[in-house]
Amino acid sequence: MVDPMKKFLSGIVLFGAVLICLYPFAWMFLSSFKTNREIYQPTLFIPKDFEPDSYLSLFSDQYIPFLSYFLNSTFISVCQALLAVFVTAAAGFVFAKYSFRGKSIVFGIAILVILIPKQALAVPLFDWMLWLGLHGGKWALILPGIASGLGIVFFTQVFRKVPDELLELAKVEGLSVHRTFLLILPLAGPSLVTYGLLHFILSWQEHLLPLLLLDDENITLPIALAKLRDSSHRIPEAVGMAAATLSLLPVVVLFGICFRKMKTALVHLALS
Repeated sequence: MVDPMKKFLSGIVLFGAVLICLYPFAWMFLSSFKTNREIYQPTLFIPKDFEPDSYLSLFSDQYIPFLSYFLNSTFISVCQALLAVFVTAAAGFVFAKYSFRGKSIVFGIAILVILIPKQALAVPLFDWMLWLGLHGGKWALILPGIASGLGIVFFTQVFRKVPDELLELAKVEGLSVHRTFLLILPLAGPSLVTYGLLHFILSWQEHLLPLLLLDDENITLPIALAKLRDSSHRIPEAVGMAAATLSLLPVVVLFGICFRKMKTALVHLALS
């Protein structure tokens, strides 16, 4: 039986940790309604007036075409996440259930891709996109993001838990490798959702590659937010806070929708 005092103290610690984590986001949201003078007063948490001028300025394109940049980020992140899930799941299935020459070397390369920082790959990617004639467009960012060493390692572990008897049954039925993969794929549903959300978040907050590979028309939201930082204070600080708040919405909404499946997948991996 759990000691009531320990339970109470654990609750206090947990509540304090939640407050510490939520405070910056709450301050950012409330600051989107403040004036510059109020924002520069650290002790002022709640604004005097809740005026939505900063949000209206964003959607009126007064400072930047916010909605256009928001849709750019959404399109790139969704396409990259969906394609990465399918490609890395297929690769993980092959690594987990089939043997072929050079398998360990290729899997080692996948792990090496995780360890290599993106800064080291930025110049080669820039040259490749120029050579392919894709530089400046959205696909210049989508295509490189599909190949993910993290996804390959993740799905290799996932498909190792699938019983081999299912593959033997598929062989008896005369199914090809790709038909077998499509048949088994629904069994990894929670893992597909978990990795898809993770990849979406990583793509959504990417800074370096969009800066190098996209033109001004196709830039993503993180790059656009930097344009709202004006040393002359021509753009109110509340506008930047409003843009940052809205940039969190897709991640929060997707996390809320996918939380149960993510929890199922993580528990399954932890127990296996």
